[in-house]
Amino acid sequence: MWWGYSQPLDLQAEITQKENCVLDNLEILIVGAGDARHIMKTLASSYTHSDQAITYHVIEPTLEQVARSVLLLSICLEKDLGLQEATRYYLEILGNTILRPATAKYLAKCAKQLIDIPTQTIDCPWLSLEKFKHKDRDNLESIFKFWARATREGVPIVNYWDRRIRKLLKTRYDYREGVFDWDYYMVLKPRCTTNLTIQEYRFWRNNGVAFTWLEGEPARSNPTLLNNIIQCGPGFIHYAYLGDIVNGPFFTWAAIEKNEEKLRATDIAEREVMRAIHEIKAKEPLCEDYVGAHRDASILNSIIVSQMPDIEMENESWIDVENKSKQNKKISWVEVPNHKIIFYPATSLESLKSKCEYINKFHLIWIAHNMTKQLANLAPLASAGAPVIVELRKHMADLRKEDLQNFTKELKEIAQENGLRSLYDFDSNEHIFARFCKN
Repeated sequence: MWWGYSQPLDLQAEITQKENCVLDNLEILIVGAGDARHIMKTLASSYTHSDQAITYHVIEPTLEQVARSVLLLSICLEKDLGLQEATRYYLEILGNTILRPATAKYLAKCAKQLIDIPTQTIDCPWLSLEKFKHKDRDNLESIFKFWARATREGVPIVNYWDRRIRKLLKTRYDYREGVFDWDYYMVLKPRCTTNLTIQEYRFWRNNGVAFTWLEGEPARSNPTLLNNIIQCGPGFIHYAYLGDIVNGPFFTWAAIEKNEEKLRATDIAEREVMRAIHEIKAKEPLCEDYVGAHRDASILNSIIVSQMPDIEMENESWIDVENKSKQNKKISWVEVPNHKIIFYPATSLESLKSKCEYINKFHLIWIAHNMTKQLANLAPLASAGAPVIVELRKHMADLRKEDLQNFTKELKEIAQENGLRSLYDFDSNEHIFARFCKN
């Protein structure tokens, strides 16, 4: 639930290819993406297209996912972060249960600053939360407060992860390495063209750390991966980790369909995120020499797997010693004047189709693989001839060939029932996306 299972798309290109005309304002609906990768990619590629205003309407199932998307977008747009720095922060917060101390310090500082966004006491020109009720905004504020506090005080997320693994594998827990190897070699390797290595996949399955580098050792818990955060008096209640423990965050930025380079999935993801952040800020292509320029070429292509830190390091409490001048400093973002991101509550999935202003409104709709049953609610929102892109389940290791075939069949039936015409014959075993067009 914390990340998607498909590479980021330039949604502006998807529309202009279909429309064959330039629209003054593009309205895009993104449902259940799990992260902000499509917005990031579209922002990064906008300088290659004609100047158009784009409004992103985003629906996520939980407020924690909304808060994470805001945080990840803030990292990409923050002026004061260096390119290498922002890239590492983004990837670690996206997919690691354990963070490097530098990333944890940044998360604690940034979360405290983002608290002011739901209360509208800080001007965030690229973001709108006006569709949320006051209660939801208060809950968003509580999530940011929890992150700031939990990053300093520590939460036993490694224990949460291990409980999930034990519950999933049961009597096979003692032979989990064999289970992980089977999923990699027998399911993911034949099905997916990627640079994901067995060392990276096995390390992530064991402890939830997806992206590692030689230059730093993870040692602090990542509280942004916790669920059901509720403020209770002076403290907080939260549920344990409920996210993915089988597939991993590798199939977003690291899912590049070419395997000629001897790079890890981490190296591919670092390059692609770095390119996107650079293009957002500089409006020009990234010089490839920037990628890995700080590293010795002899270790750039090597497999680097860190040892897990002592559990006492993870739960060691930090004291907030920042001075007031730093605390009062507001985040400064780069300007993206033609782009606006509007988040909606999950209840909007059913309510939007009953509002006249949303019928036939959107020039493109992107739908996650676990939201396909909402097509009946979403199809009326697409304008005539608008592309509807559905994420498929090719990169999900817990599904077998028969499961993917059944998903493909069900999706085709639902789409036909709701007036969507398939642009090509797709198969979840072979394709990453299904593309439809509204009749």
